[in-house]
Amino acid sequence: MKRSFLWTALAGVIALLAGCSKSGTEIEPTPEPKDEKVAITSLNISPATVSLKVGETAVLYTVIKPSNATDKTVTWSSNKTEVATVNSYGTVTAISAGTAVITAKANSGDKSATSIITVINPEVPTVEVTKITVSPTSVSLKVGETAVLEAVIEPSDATYKTVSWVSDKTDVATVDESGKVTALAAGSAVITATAVGGKTAASTITVTSPDSPPASDRWQDTGADVPAYPTYNKVSTLPNFPRIDITTDDGRAITSKTTYKSGKVTFKDPAKMYSDVTSLGALTMQIKGRGNTTWNAEGGIKNPYRMKLNEHNKVFGMKGDKDWILLADVQDPTLLRNAVALRIARLVSMPWTPKYRAAEVYINGSYAGCYLIVEAKEADRENKVPVTPVTGSQTDGGYYMEIDDKSDDDQYFWSSTFGKKIKYKEPEAPTSAQKKFIEDYINDVEKLLQQQKFDKTTGYWSKMEVSTFINQYIVQELTMNVDGNMRLSTYFAKDTDTKLFMPMVWDFDLALGNCTYLGKDFNLPYYDGSRDGPKGWFIKIRGGYPGENYGQKDTYYQYMFKDPQFVSELKARWNQVKSRLDKIPDFIDKMSEYNSLAYDHNRSGGKNPRANRSYTSAPDAFTSWTAARDWLKDWYKTRLSWLDTEINKL
Repeated sequence: MKRSFLWTALAGVIALLAGCSKSGTEIEPTPEPKDEKVAITSLNISPATVSLKVGETAVLYTVIKPSNATDKTVTWSSNKTEVATVNSYGTVTAISAGTAVITAKANSGDKSATSIITVINPEVPTVEVTKITVSPTSVSLKVGETAVLEAVIEPSDATYKTVSWVSDKTDVATVDESGKVTALAAGSAVITATAVGGKTAASTITVTSPDSPPASDRWQDTGADVPAYPTYNKVSTLPNFPRIDITTDDGRAITSKTTYKSGKVTFKDPAKMYSDVTSLGALTMQIKGRGNTTWNAEGGIKNPYRMKLNEHNKVFGMKGDKDWILLADVQDPTLLRNAVALRIARLVSMPWTPKYRAAEVYINGSYAGCYLIVEAKEADRENKVPVTPVTGSQTDGGYYMEIDDKSDDDQYFWSSTFGKKIKYKEPEAPTSAQKKFIEDYINDVEKLLQQQKFDKTTGYWSKMEVSTFINQYIVQELTMNVDGNMRLSTYFAKDTDTKLFMPMVWDFDLALGNCTYLGKDFNLPYYDGSRDGPKGWFIKIRGGYPGENYGQKDTYYQYMFKDPQFVSELKARWNQVKSRLDKIPDFIDKMSEYNSLAYDHNRSGGKNPRANRSYTSAPDAFTSWTAARDWLKDWYKTRLSWLDTEINKL
């Protein structure tokens, strides 16, 4: 009975198969679903630095993005197993005194990260390392060339003087245990030295191909050489303070920003505060008003001016020039913010930072206030904005331009992607060919950014001197400048031998906490709840004047922050200049010490209304400019500390 049933069933199957064959219908097997592989885009180690005693252990953890990456496995290794070992689970064991670099490399893709392990022998009394410096701070090499970096440990009697060297881009440049760097491929790498205890210092290595032309020296790091404060002779009485006397030919006030008035000017420095020249005068000159929001601000009690001498003259020890700017700082109760921002610009090595001096100004015999006399923003490759003037075709010189939508005095164009009004400064009257060349160039840059073309060879890096944009970002973010997100007073330049670069910074009246309406009136999310808001991202997340499309749209930096290469180089640069930025409060004290006579007179003479107000919240609630100054110092320290933490978290 069972056998009959089996034969019947088998016959049915054979018939079914035969029927399918005869009908010509083929049954395709259902394909297996293909899993989409998600690549690792970011790999970090936490913690990034660890201090252990001999025999102790620590567990390192990997932080991988995105969280749904297909393969999250990594391989761990130590560059000095005699100092510290690491197992396959990230557990580090301290073996002997010294430093070691622990590396986690993703098994899929090319992402890797490092953690610096410092091991101390508990039986040996230690003198801790307080500082480490690396020299040189920047090196240019061609592929195949080498250079030796030197690390100096302070104090000289530190117990452990060994350092660990690591390159953030081993495909561009490698470094051995002695600090010897080998250039492998065109690009930029940051070499970091870490001392026992965790102190670090870095050097930026720029590598070019063997047939590349010599690298320009205009992007070299010069900020480390800036003196703590200029060597002035402090004066003890107000009549000896440097003074500018302006007399118009008609004896009337300067009321126009477009039409110059002729007259005379005398520069007096009776106690030789700035130079050995006690008087320059009476020099023939022309003068007019300047500025947008600063012109007639605070009721016009103290306006800014542009002055043009008939001949070049050295003024208060600065380089000889015809054109000078008189900054009123009437909206700044400290009279310090522009000076501080320009100081920061020097410390981070902007290509050019104008020189300035504080001076008392009198116009037609009447006291006008304490001003900053500043070098004018002009193209002069050797002395000012480093651009070679165009003399003929569109490529035989350079271009100098400003983002500014407040005036139509200059020729301008609107960029195609980010809608920026960009005014021509050099050349002032470009030819149609020159216009097409530079406008196409800037529009290409904006397109590459918006399209997130981050490749260094074909993306936005190929058309921008990114290091200058990084330096400019540090100045703008640290000062929380209301115009800093490429809203106003933003300058571009391109010379014959450069890509697009940021030549300078300008206009910081409404910065460093002096823009209270951002936090109070608009309650913006990047403030910490107080009016001054020293904590929180600003430029990084579209800082600008609220309610204005012009200031609140995504622009260059919002796209650059999506580029891991930009973020990496920003972090390296920040850590390179941070110790310099720590000294700004001391600089503020020095400015106050040397200029207090003029600052006091500016207030008592009624030229600083913001220092006389009595509102309920800073920065308007000041009874003196010294109170405003102290508030500024506290704001800066808080901002600097917050940024140091957050930038290193990126």
